[in-house]
Amino acid sequence: MGFLDNSSITVDAILTKRGREILSQGGDLNIVKFALSDEEVDYTLYDVTHPNGTDSYGAVIENMSLLEATPARTNFRSFLVNQSLAGAQVNVDSLNYSNVDTNSNISINPVTIGAPAEQYTFTIENTNVVKFSNSPNSVTLTADSSTLVAQSISTAATTTVTIIGTTSGIVNVITISVKADPASNTDPTGPKRDRIGNPGAQQSGTTTAPTTGGGGAY
Repeated sequence: MGFLDNSSITVDAILTKRGREILSQGGDLNIVKFALSDEEVDYTLYDVTHPNGTDSYGAVIENMSLLEATPARTNFRSFLVNQSLAGAQVNVDSLNYSNVDTNSNISINPVTIGAPAEQYTFTIENTNVVKFSNSPNSVTLTADSSTLVAQSISTAATTTVTIIGTTSGIVNVITISVKADPASNTDPTGPKRDRIGNPGAQQSGTTTAPTTGGGGAY
């Protein structure tokens, strides 16, 4: 990660690791969303007492160095949202799960605070590390909640699960680290596999959970 030269207006956009993976396998990119982050901005530096008047209140902020775009979803946890949602957030029980055992279940039950209740889109960065329990061939799931299952992998590995409110657009990112299974021969950095071990079967695909009946766990 580095800083951008803020002497001119710059737009720095790059693919995530998932996007690069799809592209490397000859897949088509149908980009429908992007994320804007203000991670590097310290809003406490907005100075309403500046002697030069209102035009200079944000002078320090406007001259701060900006961070380069990053392909790693865990690097940014602060995202720009519609001003009407200022202060709203998507809460989860934990942002980090470490040393997770093979076949362990991880239940994710997001709650939107400061905005109307909504469903969420869950996206797994590496499905060799965890899968959706009832939709193991899907990378993305839309539901009220989800349950993930830690996979059997030959070496310890970490992945992220991105949660986006379907109405608010608010983003949160969970990091999950799964232990190595000595009996496994699945390389977590290798091609993604489906539930019966076929490589490349789950490079895309979205599952939408029912909107009635209590949400359930997927």
